[in-house]
Amino acid sequence: MSEGVASTVAAGDEQTAGRSRRIASPGRRLLWAGGLLLVGAGLFTLYLFQSGVGPFNSDGASMILQAQAMLHGNPLLQGWRVADVSFYTTELPEYMLVVAARGLRPDVVHICGALTYTLTVLLAAFLARGRATGRAGVGRALLAGAIMLAPGITGGTEVFLENPDHAGTAVPILILLLLLDRAPERWYVPAAVGLLLAWVQVADQLTLIAATVPVAAVAGVRLLVLAARRRPRGEFRYDGLLLAAAVASVALAALAEAAIRALGGFRESPLVYGLLAPVSQIPANARMMGRTLLLLFGANDPDRGHGGTHQLLEISAQLHLIGLALAAAALAAAVILFFTARMDRVTQIVAAAAAATLAAGVFGTVLPDLAHAHEVAILLPLGAVLAGRMLPLLPSAGRLPGRWRPGRAAAIALGAWLAVGLAALCFAAGQPPAAPTNQGLANWLVAHHYTDGVASGGQVLVTPITYQANGQWRWESPADWYQASDRRADFVVAVADPTATGVITTATAVRSFGPPARQYQVGQYVVMVYDYNLLTRLG
Repeated sequence: MSEGVASTVAAGDEQTAGRSRRIASPGRRLLWAGGLLLVGAGLFTLYLFQSGVGPFNSDGASMILQAQAMLHGNPLLQGWRVADVSFYTTELPEYMLVVAARGLRPDVVHICGALTYTLTVLLAAFLARGRATGRAGVGRALLAGAIMLAPGITGGTEVFLENPDHAGTAVPILILLLLLDRAPERWYVPAAVGLLLAWVQVADQLTLIAATVPVAAVAGVRLLVLAARRRPRGEFRYDGLLLAAAVASVALAALAEAAIRALGGFRESPLVYGLLAPVSQIPANARMMGRTLLLLFGANDPDRGHGGTHQLLEISAQLHLIGLALAAAALAAAVILFFTARMDRVTQIVAAAAAATLAAGVFGTVLPDLAHAHEVAILLPLGAVLAGRMLPLLPSAGRLPGRWRPGRAAAIALGAWLAVGLAALCFAAGQPPAAPTNQGLANWLVAHHYTDGVASGGQVLVTPITYQANGQWRWESPADWYQASDRRADFVVAVADPTATGVITTATAVRSFGPPARQYQVGQYVVMVYDYNLLTRLG
């Protein structure tokens, strides 16, 4: 009798504990959500300050103007000729939201850069966690976060925290991979994946290398493995749908781009180089890829122009080598274990995406120098995700004997690494901000009421023309900027040095437009003022 009572009491206690866990669960989730929000806000603030260390360029200014045009009734950017990558469905919506809140201000570029990288870090941490729970899941997420926490101040700031570029494409790709990782294997998941792939391809064709081809390739490989093992037909369905969705996304993206053009929307500038590098160029490309990886992971040689801070930057770069080494080891492990049961679908896709992006840099023409490191910037989050998924550093402590268990030692090492990374991020964020490029020139033009000619708070518009000063330069600019019937441009911004390249010289301006009525020296520039509309002289 007493044994039965004891059993009943134990069962009741277990049910009560279960109910308590279920009741406490929403509170725990709210606590985690609040903590995550605080972490995101803190990271965003630090990244925003670091972004201000470097000035943005005309690409960022053009994106701000495109966002303004869309907000003011031109959602398809009719008349605009954009760069060879539009970012129309990725970063441009983000710019629209920030411009709507802040207006035409230089800090829009910094806000968007910091917001994009914050999302990239958080999404990479979630994806690195996979389906692991408890300390193992937290350890995987923190490992990926540690690798990405502090972008290098020299090089990393420009690639990840400033002007819109391929680094921002990582956000929708990571969201897509999270969907594949967490959603059940139902028919609607491949449908959603196909739509997401098409959506991102419209903005950036890097998606073909970093997502579309890897998804299709992994699905195809898994189908072949299932066929070799003579598995039931039902097991082929999900990967078959993923393969079909990836292939269909290419056609869907092309259809969307054709529809935009048919409706008079923006047009992309064509690529000016081939996609495949000559065989003789491959060794140089491989060396450049090595230097690029050092830059992306923050392990590049710091700029000695920082004077007394060089030693701190050098220490930070050496510590960032840990992240690069772990990412490389994780990729190697993923390649070795690719066909084993230990590899899940998403880890295979991430490994294939990293390998495809590396191959594009070595065998293609996208990486001629370090200035093009942004072309393969997605390698940083992909490497961080692989490190978290392939190199779990925090196994269950209960399974390991001894006071100093390997899991505990790894936790201490990871905590120390995070602390050092946070210190490096705070150091970068504490550097004095740089003034926007050509801000002095813009201020002078506003003060002297020369308002038709680059953007300064929406008060000055400088229309880009060719370096020969004889034609339109349709790169991230709309056609109506060149309409002489609607606008009057009466000054040229030039430089006096006749040997200067990449700018208009005063001699070139005189050859095209004649002697100016007046001219002024403003810093390194010469403002040449004319008494007629210069747009009438452009081809």
